[in-house]
Amino acid sequence: VLFCTKRCVYVENKDPFILLAICVKNSATFRNKESLCEMSVMFRRAVAGWRGISRPPFGACRMMSTKKYAYCGNPDGFKQIDANTIEVTPAPENMPHVTLANGDRMPMIGMGTFTGTRMTAKAQGGTMYETTKMWIRAGGRMIDAASNYLNEDEIGDAIADCIADGIVTREELFVSSKLNNPYHRKEHVQPMLEKSLLDLRLDYVDMYLMHWPTAFKYVPYEQNVRGFPPEYEPDCCSAVTGVMWDPEKFQKDWPPPHLDMGVTIHETWAAMAECRDAGLARNIGVCNFKVTLLHELLCGTDTKPAVLQCECHPYCQQHQLVKYCEMNGIQFQAYSPLGYGEFRPDNEISVLENSVINDIAAKHGKSPAEVVLRWHVQRGVATPPFSLKEHELRQNLTVGSWVLHEDDMTAIAAVDKDFHYLRPESWYGLPLWS
Repeated sequence: VLFCTKRCVYVENKDPFILLAICVKNSATFRNKESLCEMSVMFRRAVAGWRGISRPPFGACRMMSTKKYAYCGNPDGFKQIDANTIEVTPAPENMPHVTLANGDRMPMIGMGTFTGTRMTAKAQGGTMYETTKMWIRAGGRMIDAASNYLNEDEIGDAIADCIADGIVTREELFVSSKLNNPYHRKEHVQPMLEKSLLDLRLDYVDMYLMHWPTAFKYVPYEQNVRGFPPEYEPDCCSAVTGVMWDPEKFQKDWPPPHLDMGVTIHETWAAMAECRDAGLARNIGVCNFKVTLLHELLCGTDTKPAVLQCECHPYCQQHQLVKYCEMNGIQFQAYSPLGYGEFRPDNEISVLENSVINDIAAKHGKSPAEVVLRWHVQRGVATPPFSLKEHELRQNLTVGSWVLHEDDMTAIAAVDKDFHYLRPESWYGLPLWS
């Protein structure tokens, strides 16, 4: 082990705890906590490679960064209440779980964390800190995060505080993160995951997802600083390309300047598999893949995605995609499960206003949202709905306490319109659903 060059060199047959002792003995040669943090990361990699362990044993390096940016958000946006005022209740015993291919159990109901992009944020910084604490204090245990949402530092602080307060243990939580588009090249995948782990204050995530099957141009960031500065903008890559999105121009001048045409999903997926093998992620998966693209991925790898996450709700039921996942042992997970959110204009149809769903809700004495979430679970689809309201978060956790009748399921199946609220052709430059 050579510390003078800040490189951890593998020594065959060395017990990892002997290596740790050497690390501690030599840590005085480092001038600051960031260097010690870097050494800790290298040591963890050496241990993971030596033993092939799936859960690295220490997380001190996640706490050592001395620099942190202020929480991102809209100063004039929504302000969440103090989550410490929320009553602590245990996780519901009747919460349905799914068992993933490696044996891990994932709650079928989680919490979404998207509050808008850098350009469209509608909540103040700190909103997801309070909301994540609220979710955990209410008994929620699955959290669906993403680097692109620019709030993983808030989520990480909330998780750390809840663990410190004895409300939950790390092992009781199921935390997902997602690889953002500018970091699809193999040399960028693991550093970006490690940045998410730094922000989340975790040693590993339970699930790491490829957020979109589209690579963007690399956007620089600070690897060892928690959070992101105000000028960091990973959606248009405008600091790199010098232009903002212009859908009409994209169609005339292909390819758009932000797309990286030199990297494939196979390269990215192989790098994600290496992250899993290194113990940084318990499971890996993908988002926003249609059947043909998912089939192409499976043809080029021995590592099946544990999860496929896509838009899914009663107006976009994804029957064949769900069936294909079932055939291949892949768990389907729905985002925008209630058919509304950031991407539904006021003049578009609303799932929760559908008369069929409202009639079923009245019959069972439930809200339309409860009916839709129960419909998802009953067809084997997991989902992390988003809400900022305590009563809705608690309501989501009751999904295992009742069932829909067979005629209810049949009636909801009939309202499918194959309708996407999320249409990325206008901002990614690619009509991905075609």
